[in-house]
Amino acid sequence: MRLNTKEDFFDAINEDIAWRKKELTYIKSNIKDGTPNYKTNLRIGVLLLYAHYEGFIKSACENYLKHIKLKRLNYVELTENILATSLKYELKNFEESNKATIHCQIVDFIQNKLNQRANIPTDNVIKTGSNLSSHILREILTTVGIDYTNYELKSNLIDQILLKNRNSIAHGEYVPLDEVEYSELNREILFIMDDIKDRLTNIVVLEQYKKTIA
Repeated sequence: MRLNTKEDFFDAINEDIAWRKKELTYIKSNIKDGTPNYKTNLRIGVLLLYAHYEGFIKSACENYLKHIKLKRLNYVELTENILATSLKYELKNFEESNKATIHCQIVDFIQNKLNQRANIPTDNVIKTGSNLSSHILREILTTVGIDYTNYELKSNLIDQILLKNRNSIAHGEYVPLDEVEYSELNREILFIMDDIKDRLTNIVVLEQYKKTIA
């Protein structure tokens, strides 16, 4: 998938959310109280809603990092959150090693090499852990430069309704949701996905991954 240009990124993120919405709309249309397989469809709906919530956020944020990497910027040109992601593995070596040579290499890098082209990691950076709680979502959004306070009021919905019920279904337990509650959950999770899409798109449009130089 090409992610070189802004348009490439917009196409990728829009196509990804579109097929997910289409599938969720189909599933939601089959969740009608009193119809055959109502409870089964409800359980399927919760599982797919979580799957698309996790899958979209991981895909969108990874594609965002890949897009920035292709901009071929230097470390000093990056905002703090992207710079922190770029330096994370170097700093991890620093923390885990007792070797003075490693320590000196890291210090030298920070002092003298920030004008070099940034090596932005894109693999295994956005970690959902197959359990995308509000806490993990906060960490992911901080990585890509989105303020989690925009979703603070959604934390309980994510943890106690979506995640808790998804985990209950995965363990073969009863799900205490009904059609109305599922419809509201579906609406709220789609809002989060849409809002994150819009915010990432805006960051790319304005190139807000670049450090502002006074």
